Amino acid sequence: MKAITLTSSVLAAATTLLSILPSTSAHMAMSNPPGQAGPWSNDLRSDVHAWIGYDRKTFPCGGYKKGPVTIYKAGDVIPVRFWNFEVKDYKNFPPPKGLSQSRHGGGACEFSLSYDAGKTWNVIGQYTKTCPDIYYEWPVLIPKNVPSCIDSNKCLFSFSWTAYSTEQFYHHCANVIIHGDDKKGILPELEMTVTDVKQEGEKMDIHASGDGKSAKSSGPDRREKQLNLGGYFACGGPAGKHGLDLGLVRS
Repeated sequence: MKAITLTSSVLAAATTLLSILPSTSAHMAMSNPPGQAGPWSNDLRSDVHAWIGYDRKTFPCGGYKKGPVTIYKAGDVIPVRFWNFEVKDYKNFPPPKGLSQSRHGGGACEFSLSYDAGKTWNVIGQYTKTCPDIYYEWPVLIPKNVPSCIDSNKCLFSFSWTAYSTEQFYHHCANVIIHGDDKKGILPELEMTVTDVKQEGEKMDIHASGDGKSAKSSGPDRREKQLNLGGYFACGGPAGKHGLDLGLVRS
């Protein structure tokens, strides 16, 4: 994976956890597909929406145990949704108006597949500036020419985010099974970008350009949405090894 430097270092329970983490700490996690350690799992964690490095939260995936398994086939579109502890019912979309997001002025989001339990990551989607936002779906196409991955312990779909205003890197994963091309399947060439991940209490020195909005954004950019749905990120597609300009800036 591309790394700009990396240093290692059900719902009822959510009500209790709200008292542990105030709403001002409500960052972002992935609710669709259901990620690891969320209210849709048996491992609701108070730090599921926090950044890598928070309270010894590790890369990749935060170090959580296996979550719910979602089954896809090559060519499916994943309508990615985001969640935080302000959202009381993750099943209803969109959530009620006026919820706090702490989206940190947007940033750069990547959506990736791993077939080896997080050792390597291949990007199948990117959104810049306005991502993430709990009030929109962010469609990501699983390329039609990816191979099958049927071991849900090793097959992962992830959301990664470099924020605008906080210099924080987020990474949340979902266990998946993908039925793909068993003869000629191949993963995309583009590797996931990992910005600086340091020990708790230390600041990163990379942020994304974002959109500067702390509340609701304008949602997915129309052009980027078309690219994400049109095979841009498939192996042999225009993304190649470069993809979109994520707007990353060194402080």
